[in-house]
Amino acid sequence: MLSNFQIFLVAGATVLFLVILYLFFRPLFTRKLIQNSFEDSKTMLFGEDLEQGTLEFDEDGDRAQEQELIILNLVSMDKSNFEMNQVLTLLKNLDMKYMNGFFSHRDLGRREVFRVASGINPGFLESDTKTHVLLMALDLHQVSDPLKAFELMLETASSISEKLHASICDSARAPLTKQMIEHLNSRAQEINHLKSMKNISLK
Repeated sequence: MLSNFQIFLVAGATVLFLVILYLFFRPLFTRKLIQNSFEDSKTMLFGEDLEQGTLEFDEDGDRAQEQELIILNLVSMDKSNFEMNQVLTLLKNLDMKYMNGFFSHRDLGRREVFRVASGINPGFLESDTKTHVLLMALDLHQVSDPLKAFELMLETASSISEKLHASICDSARAPLTKQMIEHLNSRAQEINHLKSMKNISLK
């Protein structure tokens, strides 16, 4: 019969083994979760058979253009609906342009950077909209500077969240962590580098 000390050693070894397995496989699970979250959000936002078809980004005639979406959600802290007049006024004060039921932030060249819509289907932001989630979407392949575009969207999300007492969440509506911000920032840098290399090759 095993002594208490032997049982303790076996239990400790089992826990240590499980911790090692977790640390080893966690990056794989995290990467897969991020990918699935982006794909789910992309399907919700840009599927042609949904009412939110008006949320498709400008494509400059290239229907086959690759998309790399960054999705942020602003969720009411007490889960109550936002005061919509306050939301609409706030977005207009942030120099966003209202179009087809959502708000669009554009650069100096009038090219869209990111957009804001309701996170509840069908996604429209109107004076009578009832929602406790605002969704922000950015396509890294569409903007001229993906890194600056992401930083601007994150800064805008922070400003909105302060005014509306909302939590900034990722595409899965989990609180946005420093690790996730670093991941998204790295992805924006990668796309930025690829775009720069492509521009150089075309010269």
